[in-house]
Amino acid sequence: MAIDTLALARTMQRIAAAIDAQCRPAGAVRHAYDAAPFGTACVCVSPGEESQFASSNHNRIYVCGTEGGLTREGLAQLCGMFEAAGVGRFFVWLTPGPGMESVRGWLAEAGMARNPHVTYPTLARPAGVPEPVSGDVEVRELAEEGAAQTLASVDGASWRDFRRSVGAPGFSHYVAYEGGRPIGSAALQVHDDVGHLCMAFTAEPDRRRGAQQALIARRMEAGTARGCRILVSETLSFLKSSLGNLRRAGFAPVYDKEVYNSRPEY
Repeated sequence: MAIDTLALARTMQRIAAAIDAQCRPAGAVRHAYDAAPFGTACVCVSPGEESQFASSNHNRIYVCGTEGGLTREGLAQLCGMFEAAGVGRFFVWLTPGPGMESVRGWLAEAGMARNPHVTYPTLARPAGVPEPVSGDVEVRELAEEGAAQTLASVDGASWRDFRRSVGAPGFSHYVAYEGGRPIGSAALQVHDDVGHLCMAFTAEPDRRRGAQQALIARRMEAGTARGCRILVSETLSFLKSSLGNLRRAGFAPVYDKEVYNSRPEY
């Protein structure tokens, strides 16, 4: 199945904005645009979430090239929101669209640089029933009324967004068990006809037991049953196990997000 890269990039931008709406702290401020000079940008300003790592710093601008009429001046105004909020570090997430070279040039002029040591691939595949997964891992959908007790037994900062999104419209949550003990979790976010496999987490002592393979299969099955046409997931290039699990399930890279750091010297 041919995938329209720009259409997928725009959908993933809206999906990211929906996650920010559910998972960021109360003090976060979000903006969405659909006209010049800001184009189709989405912005999240979240003081207090200023990690040096792009994947855990939610002060972000999402743009699909110059799609929707983004201009140099518009991008500069978007970047200025973070200084006005007292945020020292933010990232621009650039996904495929028109005018990519122009946007890269504007970011360079602003002193921003692309993260050099990691890439951020987006992978997709047509919806469909997965191959059976062997092993002793059982996957259960997490009911909202039982979530607190289940989540209380698991620790880890990576569960934060998972916890906050339980019960949110469009999200379904799954927990992998081995011998009755939770060892991993993941979520499915459905937006129109796209099923987004997200928020995967397995505690370090429980890795390589098949939890994520089982969770991928269950979410593929659920997304297909809910009418999704495309299934998509995002990861980091250095997470070889995550990439391997997705590839084994039939996912293939569609594009890499380009991530630019406002403070590349630090």
